[in-house]
Amino acid sequence: MEYINSPVGAISRVGLGTWAMGGWGEVITSEADEMAVETIKKAVEMDVTLIDTAPAYGEGHSEKLVGRALKESGYRNKVILATKCGLSWDDKGTVYRDSRPETLKKEVEASLERLQTNYIDIYQVHWPDADVPIAETAQCLKEILDSGKIRAIGLSNYTNAMIDEWRKYAPVHFIQPSYNILEDKLFENQIPYAQEHGISILGYSSLCRGMLHGTYTKDTKFNDGDMRGEKDPKYLGENFLNHLAAVDELKEYAKTLGKKVDEIAMRWVLDKGVSCALYGCRKPHHLGPIAGCTDFKLSPEQCDYMSYLVAKHVPVQVGKEYLAPPLMSEL
Repeated sequence: MEYINSPVGAISRVGLGTWAMGGWGEVITSEADEMAVETIKKAVEMDVTLIDTAPAYGEGHSEKLVGRALKESGYRNKVILATKCGLSWDDKGTVYRDSRPETLKKEVEASLERLQTNYIDIYQVHWPDADVPIAETAQCLKEILDSGKIRAIGLSNYTNAMIDEWRKYAPVHFIQPSYNILEDKLFENQIPYAQEHGISILGYSSLCRGMLHGTYTKDTKFNDGDMRGEKDPKYLGENFLNHLAAVDELKEYAKTLGKKVDEIAMRWVLDKGVSCALYGCRKPHHLGPIAGCTDFKLSPEQCDYMSYLVAKHVPVQVGKEYLAPPLMSEL
């Protein structure tokens, strides 16, 4: 496993993402929960030191599973624990942005309880909230940082301009953009920005919501409630076929390197400058690509060639707007 220095210590270049453990288009069962807990434990045993979660993943369910796994295993001191704030949900389960200081102060206490810990290593605002001034949110997180309940501040889905505004009032130690070879043009300006300002990058959706595993076909169907089949433009109509064609080209290139497509896609993210690429799964036997992407490196020329293969089929990249939860004022 590779590691990189960060404001909270050395972190593994691949971290475990736990969005899927909160549900995401599937009915959560006790069996699924047991598999998720074992996945978390096995990831740590594979020397993964960063685990990323959030209250919004299943209305706190993912956080509870992470807390349980670390408590049962005694692995809390072996991991850097990252969670988030700034999203709330109503009695119908509708998630919305809510970065009011009074909300965040309650959220951190709830997360500490679900995670069964007395501190959070990285506390990230999940989505920017245009209804609340950045200064108010930043000053609140600075207060929580100074209290010792969190060790570092992160911002997820913020633009560089928003981060500039935030830094007037509080430090930014981490940013978390969506970043993968199918979406890199949308967020590539954040890598040099982070490097210039000494900010570490946790890249989520490294395999583009599973697309880069290379297992989907034109006949793939997703469960009801799975946003890939309902909202994600990359998974709909002609866009889906174009993305599958790009992945097929990457598959063939991976073979020439003695690798699988998900392994070279993860490696591409790391070699483009992301500090830690988040890899999401919920079953222990799905953890294989973590080892497969950390035992080699791609040259700049190889990274460029992979981007060329994608651009042949996906000349215009589509964004993640479908993911963004509504503002309070929109509800």
